[in-house]
Amino acid sequence: MNDETRELHELVERRHIWDCMLRYARGMDRLDVELALSAYHPGAIEDHGPMIAPCEQFVPNVIAFHRETELATQHTLANHTCEIDGDTAHAETYVHCLSVLPSGKNRIGYGRFVDRLEKRDGRWGIVSRVSLPTGTIEADAVNVHAGATYLPGTLVRSSRDRDDPSYLRPLPLTRD
Repeated sequence: MNDETRELHELVERRHIWDCMLRYARGMDRLDVELALSAYHPGAIEDHGPMIAPCEQFVPNVIAFHRETELATQHTLANHTCEIDGDTAHAETYVHCLSVLPSGKNRIGYGRFVDRLEKRDGRWGIVSRVSLPTGTIEADAVNVHAGATYLPGTLVRSSRDRDDPSYLRPLPLTRD
C-alpha cells in the first residue's frame, strides 16, 4: 500500500469511528437504546463514574434517567483525537451535555470520553469507555417550550423518540 492509499484508508477509518461516536450521542438524545448500543460491541464496559457496567446495562439505565428526569438533552461532541493501530483505536472526545430540567433550569455537564474501539466484522465499535467529567453548570432556562423544541408554523416537531424528524425518510418539504 503506497502512502497516498494508506492515508486515504486511515481517513475512511477515522470517519467510521467518528460516525460511531455520533450514533452514541444521537441515541442518547433521541432516547433510542438500539441506536446508542450500535456504538458499542457486545459486552463493552462503560465506566461512567457512579456506574461501571456492560453497555447492555448502562445504556438502558442512562436513557431511562434522561427520560425520567429531563425534558430534553443535547449531547455535543467536540475535540476528537484518534490513534488507529490496525483493528484497534484509542480515541479521546470532548463532550457537552445540555439538559433541560423540569425545574426550569438548564444543566450543562462537560468532560471527555476516552475510548478503546475495535473493528470487528468490518464495523468499528467501543469496547471500553471511561467518562471523565470536568464540571457542571446550572442556570435558569431561557426560551424553553416544555421540551418541544420547534418554531411555530414548522411542519414537524422535535421528539425524543423515533417520531423525531431526523428519522423521517424522506423528510417532508411541503404541508401536503
